[in-house]
Amino acid sequence: MTTHYTAGLDFFHHEFIPQVKARLADLSGGVWSFANHVAYAAGSDVDFMAHIVEAMAARGRVCLYPGDWFGFRVGCTQTDRIVWDSSGAGDLACLCVPSVRNGHLTDDMVGFLDSAPACLLNINLYPTLNPIEREQVAARLLPVLDKAIVSISFSRGFGLTASQLGVVLVPADHPLRSRYETQWNWFTYFHNALAALAFLAFDLSEQQRVDRARATWVQAWLEQHGLPTVTTGSYYVKAFEVNGEVPAWMAPLRRGGLIRLCFKPPQTE
Repeated sequence: MTTHYTAGLDFFHHEFIPQVKARLADLSGGVWSFANHVAYAAGSDVDFMAHIVEAMAARGRVCLYPGDWFGFRVGCTQTDRIVWDSSGAGDLACLCVPSVRNGHLTDDMVGFLDSAPACLLNINLYPTLNPIEREQVAARLLPVLDKAIVSISFSRGFGLTASQLGVVLVPADHPLRSRYETQWNWFTYFHNALAALAFLAFDLSEQQRVDRARATWVQAWLEQHGLPTVTTGSYYVKAFEVNGEVPAWMAPLRRGGLIRLCFKPPQTE
């Protein structure tokens, strides 16, 4: 046990994280570089983001983009200071990339992030975007990376649904790093090394082939049901407005003026 944790941290920082950073840079078409970011880990991305949001809400105001991920809020107790507000007028702005509101990153969402002094970006469905769109999204987010905590969800976009792992990348000079580094180092001692090893063995090119097949399946399903189709955004989430009467089977899916469909396409060969 005398070397167990230190050996684990050495693997995390010197073997695993360089590969994570390289994978993100590759997905962004070379737009992103995380050379100046320090990595920390927890049992899952949900655990880590709940800690960050709770800590910030205890001191100030946390803004969530309307219609985005409810999970930013549900794990916290300071819910009166965690608000749905597209202005981003708070101490921390949280957003999934792309947003689970509609599978896209919009101009309004970028403005929401620009308005906040600090951001929490959940990189979840990003790998499921097509390469051109990934590069465009990366370029639009580049100006906020210096103030952003980047949380990587390995359970959707990276395919590790059976084994949770949460990693955040934080700019070395980010004020939240100096405030919470003791806690974040403690969490990192207990990162899921099995999930990290699974990620290192994961064939991203094969996953992207599967993602393309699943996107085609979703497009066909929408067309078969007479619903709007767009080729952009993540195939996991499709959202649209309905003019006139909403069909009864869609009514439970309507929230905030939008119909939102979340897809789990069948496994493909």
